[in-house]
Amino acid sequence: MASYNYSYSDLKGMKTLIAGELGVEKTALLRRLLGEAQNENREKITVLDFASPEFEIDGVAYGGHLTDAQAPNIRIISSKLIKTPWHTAKNADELIRLADYNHNITQSLLDQYMRSPTNSLFINDVSVHLLRGTLQKLWDSIRKTETVIACGYLGNRITDDYGTGISRRENLLMRRLSTKMDRLISL
Repeated sequence: MASYNYSYSDLKGMKTLIAGELGVEKTALLRRLLGEAQNENREKITVLDFASPEFEIDGVAYGGHLTDAQAPNIRIISSKLIKTPWHTAKNADELIRLADYNHNITQSLLDQYMRSPTNSLFINDVSVHLLRGTLQKLWDSIRKTETVIACGYLGNRITDDYGTGISRRENLLMRRLSTKMDRLISL
């Protein structure tokens, strides 16, 4: 089924991962599904946003938050402090430092969510957590939630990790996460 054919009502009650390369509009699909959920759902919806602010590479925009709009039934848990390790690191030490920095933030955001979980959870850029964070911490949040729709990078374009193994780790943990989910939407 093409990604544009998915609707929130198709995915309600499931755990879904939207995964793919850079620039395939994973966040755009997640944003559309969030809009549908907001219209259908009277209950509180949480957005866990691990994305960095939007940035450009060769004139193409990447990253960016899922939503900044305040709505009565949406709780946004995010940080504007998340960095873009792949885009800004100049060496292995800096890449690890930035990934660790992001991990501390995503860990805190997951803890905040777990203090007050909701029935519907949208996670933007879940792979940011998996650069250095554990799958178990993330899964603990996901499995306690009735409907989860998450998106993240799963591809082969980002491979230059200065020999740190972070790219391989991210790819492995995203693949493991995909096997735990009810549905994988590959873009």
